[in-house]
Amino acid sequence: MHTAPMPPSPSAPTLLAAVLGGALFLGAIALLSLPPLRAGAFALGAAPLWLLGMPLASLAALAARYLVTLSHRRSPASSSSPGLRRWRPSAPQARRRVAVPRPRLPRAA
Repeated sequence: MHTAPMPPSPSAPTLLAAVLGGALFLGAIALLSLPPLRAGAFALGAAPLWLLGMPLASLAALAARYLVTLSHRRSPASSSSPGLRRWRPSAPQARRRVAVPRPRLPRAA
């Protein structure tokens, strides 16, 4: 029996971006098709905030995280900033000293 090879699974950020994009699309469709969601005292009420604003903010945070990790990957190893440099020990690890036996004083009786 021959089974087809499984396609590679998407990475977590890719899957999260797809889910957030779908939530943003469904929120836009809900706001456009249901007038009670748009009606309210404020132009940006609770429904537009939760249906459009939150998925959009999450997508922006995910994109910002991707850009930050991408810039860290491209940064040179010898950066001028000491916080970005990788720590390397300057000397080999210290070795344990051999204990020198001390003469003991006699105990008082």
